[in-house]
Amino acid sequence: MVPLTRAPSSRRNAVLFAVKAGAAALLIGWLVRSGNLDLRALRVLVDRPSLLAMDLGLFALGATVATLRFRVLLGLADVAVPFFTVLRLQMTAFFFNTVIPGSVGGDLVKALYVARDAPKEKRTTILLIAFVERLLGLVALVLMGTLVTLARPAIWSDPLLRPLASVVAALGGATLFGGALALVIVRKAGARLDAYTSGPSKLSKLLNQLVASMRLLSAGPQRLLVALALSMAFHALGMAFFTVLTKALLDRDVPYSSVATVFPLGLLTLALPISPSGLGVGHVAFKRLFEAIGLAGGATVFNVYLLGQIVPGLLGVFPFLSLRRRGELPTGEATEDTTTAPPPR
Repeated sequence: MVPLTRAPSSRRNAVLFAVKAGAAALLIGWLVRSGNLDLRALRVLVDRPSLLAMDLGLFALGATVATLRFRVLLGLADVAVPFFTVLRLQMTAFFFNTVIPGSVGGDLVKALYVARDAPKEKRTTILLIAFVERLLGLVALVLMGTLVTLARPAIWSDPLLRPLASVVAALGGATLFGGALALVIVRKAGARLDAYTSGPSKLSKLLNQLVASMRLLSAGPQRLLVALALSMAFHALGMAFFTVLTKALLDRDVPYSSVATVFPLGLLTLALPISPSGLGVGHVAFKRLFEAIGLAGGATVFNVYLLGQIVPGLLGVFPFLSLRRRGELPTGEATEDTTTAPPPR
């Protein structure tokens, strides 16, 4: 297994973040000027308290799910941490991922805290779990979208939805069968793959990290399934809330199944290292995806959803300050670039 990569220089991070922030500003400015993004729509969370309550409830549920999932995955390293301790760390991770551009990711801070108090032989595994957790979030998102798409035959009879449904189904199939095949291969030939992917380049380090993650997951398939189920349940509710927002903002009935065909593809664009927190990139993606199913206003709906989930992350400042005051917040050299949005929970 390999530790997470070292951070680039502070100057490089600052320049990279400035470029990404500029890209986000240009994309959002273009959407606003073209009338495809209505920033005033954010008022819907104030004008309709029920939507605000659902938004905050979804955020709280996301924090709870992430806490439970991390505790389940820590079992792969035979490490047990109290629920409320992990919850504090999870809120701190949200805070870092929301407002701290640069080299230290919130998920990594969470893992570093746990690793600091663990035996030395378990620390690399704990740090690797932070990478595994992000990977599972992406897989769960794709699989949930695929299940909904396959379960609704009406989607396949709609000429507008059929192309997107095919993409989601193909992506889900590749994720499911490709992941299963990778686990089998890694379990049988993991040591040799480690040797093949070792090297100084960033690609080699990434491949080595992926192989190490697969080896870790293959050692605990039951915990993998539990963590995956938790993530998929959260994404199912996230799609439901996104559907409610779509109906409220567009003032028309939109089926849950229709949202399920665009939601995974739209959120996956947030993982692209183009702008901070996926700002601009996600807006354009949802604009195009909504147009593909005959709807307008995708950028506006996504804007309300994204900010509704990002802003509560600021509450993580309180556990962050508490940890810092007590000298409990670790620092370390193993860091990663977090100027992109954290992958879907």
